[in-house]
Amino acid sequence: MQFRDLARLAQLTPRQLRRYEREGLIRPASTDEGEPQYTPQSAPLARRINVLVDLGFTTGEIRTFLDRIDDQPSERYAHVSDLQGRRIAKIDAVISKLKATRAELVGLLVTDEGLDVQDQAAAVRRQ
Repeated sequence: MQFRDLARLAQLTPRQLRRYEREGLIRPASTDEGEPQYTPQSAPLARRINVLVDLGFTTGEIRTFLDRIDDQPSERYAHVSDLQGRRIAKIDAVISKLKATRAELVGLLVTDEGLDVQDQAAAVRRQ
């Protein structure tokens, strides 16, 4: 499959895909008459890479995930596990802060003296 087909199938812009290629995260399976050719498995890989980028992982961190060849416990696996654990902890912290902010906003709406009981219930449901 050609580059433009991979971009379309992976639902990425050519610019995103070129970046992942430049960073060595995606590689063509072969070069046919100077044109890189990709396997169908490249599309889900490209999407996973994009999700990890969206979650805040650097391309270096992503490369660490991709470089892990087996699931055997090792120093490399421990490093990957540590990266994942730190990212999950950051996400959990953001979720906790958002929940606290939401609870505070709901509390402000519910205690607003200008709202009657039905308005208060509707405000909470909208949250």
